[in-house]
Amino acid sequence: MNRRILYLVVATLLAATSAEAQRSHLGILAGPTAGMMSGSYVDASSGVEMGFSFLATLDREFGDILAVTIGAGWVQKGGRRLALADRADTTYGYQTSYVEVPVSLSAKFRLANGRLSLAPHAGVAVGFGMGCKWKPGEQFEFEGTCAADKPGGELSSIDVGIPIGVTFAVEFPGGSRFTIADVGYELGLSNVLSGAEAAGQSVKSGVLSYRFGFAVPLY
Repeated sequence: MNRRILYLVVATLLAATSAEAQRSHLGILAGPTAGMMSGSYVDASSGVEMGFSFLATLDREFGDILAVTIGAGWVQKGGRRLALADRADTTYGYQTSYVEVPVSLSAKFRLANGRLSLAPHAGVAVGFGMGCKWKPGEQFEFEGTCAADKPGGELSSIDVGIPIGVTFAVEFPGGSRFTIADVGYELGLSNVLSGAEAAGQSVKSGVLSYRFGFAVPLY
């Protein structure tokens, strides 16, 4: 008898959960990035290389607070004034480009009677290397593409990172939202230059990002 009651309670909870107003959203985000590189292969006091990111997103809300978001888009990273361990005679700048697929979990807190929302989020992102340019640090223009015989070597094909951040958005009655600011930092976990790997050292990417955009509900 107790088991039947337990089953009934579980079934009721599942039915209630499925009946809640849950939505999926399709959205876009875009904005500038500030890339940095660090590790034993480079000077830890490296400068910032500016770039751009564009991301298409699909999220699924679970109740009023939690949501899971998956994205796909273009992200530029890099760094400037990098003194490489095996090239102490000068400094270099790098701009790297990735097709990136992030997956994140967010918790949404509604403000101003639900008209605004604040949502911290964290997850994991996998980037697939699409391009790498380098230049001597004092130059404004990039000199060429990364290659085995160039400073730092080639770009590794995969970059795995941990993105964390917070999203501030305007919520509209129909379910659409306008993202005023999605501010985040992605901590790179992968060794991204072949020159560092050959030297038995590391160089990892980190990138600050600011994005804005909008999302519409899917029913």
